[in-house]
Amino acid sequence: MLFELVTTIFAKVVAITYKWLDHHLLVYILNFAREFASAIIVIAIILFLMYNVFLTLRSLKKLPNYYVIEIEDADGSKITVAGLRMIFATYDVAESYARFYRDIYKDQYRFRVVGIKQ
Repeated sequence: MLFELVTTIFAKVVAITYKWLDHHLLVYILNFAREFASAIIVIAIILFLMYNVFLTLRSLKKLPNYYVIEIEDADGSKITVAGLRMIFATYDVAESYARFYRDIYKDQYRFRVVGIKQ
């Protein structure tokens, strides 16, 4: 009889304590942990984007300011051909013109694109 009374009182105290901890402490700890994990994810994303911006800016600083088409004749000496555009702002345009000049002059000249950094 006394043992049953002690166990029921102990069970009720544990149940009340569990409910109180669940409603007042455990919920806040779990919410904090969830928000903390979200904050870590957001910080990781921001750091990743900042690193990508850093790499992009570093690679842009290494690019040449302009591109020049160098012309070599059949002997391998550098020459200039009157009337040809030689200086370009982007590599794609310079390469396109070099291919165009190769098609026009075929075996007479060799064209090569070179970047110039100042």
